[in-house]
Amino acid sequence: MLGYAKNCGYTRYTSTLEEAWRISVAGLSMSLIHALRAKEPIPELSPDYDSVADPVTLFGIEEARRHRMRGVTLGMFLGLMKYYRRSYQDLVRGSGLDEKTRESGRLFIDCFFDRVEIGFSAEWSSVSDPQRLAELEEANRSITNEKNRLLTLVESIPSPVMLLGADGRPVLMNHAAVELFAGPTTPGTHYYRVSGSPELEVAVPRWSRLKRFLKGKAREARFEESIDTAAGRRYFQVTVQRMLDVSEKFCGTTIILSDFTGRKFAEDELQHLVEEMEARIRSRTAELLDANTRLLEEIEERRRSERFFHATIDSLTAPVAILNGEGDIVTVNRAWRKFADENGGLHPNHFIGYNYLGLCDNVKGDDAVTASAVARGIRELMAGRINEFHLDYPCHAPDEQRWFQVRVTRLENGSRGRVAVVHENISEVKRAQEEILSLNRSLEERIRHRTQQLECSNRELEGFCYAVSHDLRSHLARLEGLGRGLLEDCFAGLDNQARHYAERICRISMDLRRAIDSLLDLSRLARCELANVTVDLSGVAERVAEELHRLQPLRRVSFSLEPGVIVRGDPQLLETVMRHLMGNAWKFTSRREDAEIAFGSIMLHGMKTCFVRDNGVGFDMRYAGALFQPFQRLHGPAEFDGAGIGLATVQRIIQRHGGRIWAEGESGKGAVFSFVFPD
Repeated sequence: MLGYAKNCGYTRYTSTLEEAWRISVAGLSMSLIHALRAKEPIPELSPDYDSVADPVTLFGIEEARRHRMRGVTLGMFLGLMKYYRRSYQDLVRGSGLDEKTRESGRLFIDCFFDRVEIGFSAEWSSVSDPQRLAELEEANRSITNEKNRLLTLVESIPSPVMLLGADGRPVLMNHAAVELFAGPTTPGTHYYRVSGSPELEVAVPRWSRLKRFLKGKAREARFEESIDTAAGRRYFQVTVQRMLDVSEKFCGTTIILSDFTGRKFAEDELQHLVEEMEARIRSRTAELLDANTRLLEEIEERRRSERFFHATIDSLTAPVAILNGEGDIVTVNRAWRKFADENGGLHPNHFIGYNYLGLCDNVKGDDAVTASAVARGIRELMAGRINEFHLDYPCHAPDEQRWFQVRVTRLENGSRGRVAVVHENISEVKRAQEEILSLNRSLEERIRHRTQQLECSNRELEGFCYAVSHDLRSHLARLEGLGRGLLEDCFAGLDNQARHYAERICRISMDLRRAIDSLLDLSRLARCELANVTVDLSGVAERVAEELHRLQPLRRVSFSLEPGVIVRGDPQLLETVMRHLMGNAWKFTSRREDAEIAFGSIMLHGMKTCFVRDNGVGFDMRYAGALFQPFQRLHGPAEFDGAGIGLATVQRIIQRHGGRIWAEGESGKGAVFSFVFPD
């Protein structure tokens, strides 16, 4: 039926939706079916035909009234009936029934539609114009009421509903849609004037997906859209559907919005939580993997350490047992097991798993004291009151005198309070100690005997030196007296050569006397007692410098003396050191007009080092070793006087104090004598 109407262009005169055509066809078909079920042929028309008693004709009369009230003309209705008739005849023709049945059906359809058209025409012609006008007014009121009911229905829908015209602009919105875009308002305010509200006209067409739908060919679509509303941005499930009439002409678009902002936020929050949880899980998984890797590495490292530890203690020749924090034996080394096996197999498992402290506490007899001391030492070590413990104890075999030393040390680096107990055989050490003690006693006895001999020899040497020096001094005094007598009593009778000989006798006698005095002083240094007090060497240097100036006031010598140089030692001997060193500097700078002598101290290799420096004649470093030898002179008596004993005396004094002295110099540029004392 609809196909005939479309092909013949009949649908262009109406915008009736396809659903309305289906309702009309359904009503006509039901009447036709009722007539067929009556199983009686429709009677032929006759002059006596009573349309009131014919149900089919009554159907036509009812259809005439209904269509007339909707503004349908008689010609339009009869044209529709023509297409209805053709449609049913085509249905019968294509049914596959036999020819007789098809012909019977065609006649039945013709009779049916003849009576419908007669009833329709009779009803139409029987109505006057005033009555027809009244029916139209009633129909208009009915349509208005129907429209109001539909409006009320649309307005009462809580979801926003909109109708767009063919141009895509809003033509109808329910109250929920108006409030969505314009804010709170009275229901029905915008129904008749949506096109006059700019905020409503421009609200919908901005949606990008709606624009794509309107440009496409799809009949309906559903999508999610983020929409700017009067209350801000919201998220909606949008359902759109094209409105097409029976001729497929586009009439508009219906839009239904379902707000899922809360769900969207919840989903976003859930997604954020899921992503955060996944990130945490990934991070935690990575951490766990890393921790697991490190743990495996630590386990492997611990295993390597355990293997290294066992290999290490097994390589020790002394028996070793490792105790845990409670004193239980957790492992022993190879030497421990060997010692246990060689001494009768003390325990089948070599005491592993037994409490070492309990074993010590249960020892009876002569070894109880030693075992108790060992247990007490281990407990003190475990409590942290001592850092290590060791004890020597005898462990004699029937055929051997044996000594052992037990050493207990705490194992560090995460050993959980473990300690190592080492029993080392020190029998050889004990025997060596006994031999050393015996040798020491013998050596001490020999030293005492030798000391007595040396003391006796020193006394004899001292007596000899005193006798020799006394005899030499007396002879030198007489010799010097004879020389002076010649010079004083026989001066006039002596020629120049004789006077020179007499003067040389006197001078040599004086030099020999000074040399004897120096030798005696040098010999006494080995026997004199040393004092150990604080000595101000700077003060000593100042006194010596004043004395030298006083002896030769005409010499121009610049002294540079550092104040506050303090050492510990014998004050008299240290003053002798300063007198000899500064006296030598004074003597060997005598040929310089700009003589300089300095005394001070420096830190050399962490030790305070004192020095006496001059800019005198200096010396060749090749002969530096001979400076401190008695009677070794680098300069002859004709150049500089002296006995050659001074530096030897200085070295002897420094060595008696436990220090050392050395010299540095260069010919023509001076010398430096440095000496250092132990702290």
